[in-house]
Amino acid sequence: MVKSIALAGLLVLLLGLIIFQYIITSVPSLEPPITVSDARRVDDNNSLLVSLTGSEGRRFTLGLRGDIEEKPEEAALFFISRPTLVPYVYWPGFRTNDEKRVLNLLTSWEKNRKAPSEDSEHAAYQIYSVLKGRN
Repeated sequence: MVKSIALAGLLVLLLGLIIFQYIITSVPSLEPPITVSDARRVDDNNSLLVSLTGSEGRRFTLGLRGDIEEKPEEAALFFISRPTLVPYVYWPGFRTNDEKRVLNLLTSWEKNRKAPSEDSEHAAYQIYSVLKGRN
């Protein structure tokens, strides 16, 4: 009886950890209109970082690390899905489903935007162009 309870507790714990891992590594579906709330370039590690905000106020931070101009196919995508819950940086693999989900999110942003008016929107468009070029 004790072994059964311990095994059931372990299974519940593992299931909880799997759900938690999914929550912090999934690409959110932001409600339109999606706006670029922040963008910056970090020269130390050659990264481009952009924060998107949906109409409900939820933020999604994504970026590319690597030489975007010379070798865009080698630039690694990273994102932080829930920065207020856990500031966990997730690095999906090249041409994976997570990368395609980020591209779909940027595609919906790009379809609804007007002419690029700010540097932050230009940075988001650079990331969009690199990801679109990979697929």
